[in-house]
Parts: sequence; C-alpha cells; structure tokens
Amino acid sequence: MSARVRIVGLLVVILGLALWASTAVAGVIGTDGGNTVTVGAATSSSSSSDPAGGAATETDGGSSEGVSPAPCTYSPVELSESAGFDLAPGGPTPGEWYLVQCPGTAERAEWIPTGPVAPAPAAAVAASPAAAAARAAASIVLPSPPLEINPAPFSIVNFATWLAVAPGMWHPYRATATVGGITATAVATPVSVVWTMGDGGVVVCDGPGTVFNPALPLGQQTTSCSYTYQRSSYGEPSGDGDPNDGAFPVTATVTWRVTWTAVGAPGGGSLPSLHTSSTVAVRVEQVESVGVGS
Repeated sequence: MSARVRIVGLLVVILGLALWASTAVAGVIGTDGGNTVTVGAATSSSSSSDPAGGAATETDGGSSEGVSPAPCTYSPVELSESAGFDLAPGGPTPGEWYLVQCPGTAERAEWIPTGPVAPAPAAAVAASPAAAAARAAASIVLPSPPLEINPAPFSIVNFATWLAVAPGMWHPYRATATVGGITATAVATPVSVVWTMGDGGVVVCDGPGTVFNPALPLGQQTTSCSYTYQRSSYGEPSGDGDPNDGAFPVTATVTWRVTWTAVGAPGGGSLPSLHTSSTVAVRVEQVESVGVGS
C-alpha cells in the first residue's frame, strides 16, 4: 500500500473517533474533573409522591432540559428543628409540617395534608323554647322568706308555737328571656314550707301559715301551721355562751313551683322546682305552774 493510501485511512479513523465522541458528549451528566468522561442516559422527567408515603421528589424549576434535576427531600418537622420556623398549630386541612430541602434554595417548612378535609362547620342549632324558658327561670329573683314565730320573744314547752312566713312574699314571681327570637316567661309560685325545728322535729305546711295577731282574742284565731316543743332549749348553742340563752336553729324552706310559656314557638310546661330558705334562733322555756290553795 502506498503512503498516500495509509494517510487517508488514518484520517478516516480519526474522523470516525471524533464523530463518536461528539455524539457521546450530548449525554454527559457529570465529570470527575479529569480526563475521564461519564456518559449516562439523560431524561427530562421527574416524579413526586406523597411525603407521608415515602421519599418525595419535585423539580426545582431551574433544570436544563434533558438532564435529571436533583430531587427535593421532605422530612417531618422534629421538635428540635421547629425553633427556626414560625409554625402555626396546623393548616386548613388535617396534615403535618415537613421540612423541604431543594438544591439551590433555602430550607423551608410546608404544611402537607395527610387526611380528609374537615367538614364545614354545621349551621347554628336553632334556639328552642325550652332553652329560653330555662334562661328565664334562672333570672327570677326570689326572696328569702321573712319568718314569724309566735309567741315571742320565746316559745314555751307544751304550748303551740305558731309558724308563718311573711304573707307579703307569698305570691308568684316571674321573669322573661329571649333566645334566638323565641321569648319565654317563667313563673315561680310558692306552694309549701318545710320547717326544721332544731330539736329533730319537722313540720310541712301547705301555705305561708298564719301570723298571730295579739289585738284579737285568742278564741278568734287559728292556724294549721304550728309546732309544740317537748323540751326546753337550755344548753343548746347560744351567742353569748350562757346555757340559759340556748336556742334551737329553726329553718324554713319554701318550695316554688315553676311553669313557663313561650311566644314565637309552641311550648310550655313545668321546670324543676326552686327553693329559698331562712334560719332563725328560737329559745324555748320550761314554764312551771304553781297552785295556790285558798
């Protein structure tokens, strides 16, 4: 073979190697800084998955077409890592805070939903007549019963003690309340009095009792609410410590029946009873009669 033919053959080989090298460079994704070239299969696609289900990836928006971008990484926020972020207790849906790290960008916190969207708040429940009635009953101002004990200033063993509450308070009391456009009126009516007499005795009276009137003859007065002590109050607690001034604590408890009616909606009926009470100290003396012969 002539020298000219060998030179032309050599040039063809060199040209073929140059063309092969230029084709391979189109797929380069990295070099080691030296003379070695790493050739790989380039792609322009990326994927993203739920952080709660595994490693998630997303593109950073700045990758060259045909070259795989480095993925962003997600990791749940640990308590020790949350100090640098102003994290609210939660987002608009059930989820969890994650730290997101993408190449070339600052680390950030992101709320990632992990459950179904919470249902919208239910509409406000319409006010009921019973709710308005309960509020009205709670606003009724009832008096503590003023007590009338006769005879005064002390009772006598084996002699009837008249019991009464002041008749001026024995009448209905009412109050009105409005809730959500419904108006209800509650009425408290006194029905009975329970007297605890301090010596163990109890008297139940269906009304206020009768106040003794010293201006009228005894024969013209009667009562259905009274109590007869069988012993004196000597030695009972006293304000001054003197056993002769001992007294029984007498408590009168009034029971009030409560009813209600409504305007703006059907309704009415009864509510739980109310109670008011007062206590007074009653001294009971032992009176001895002395017979004198003629």
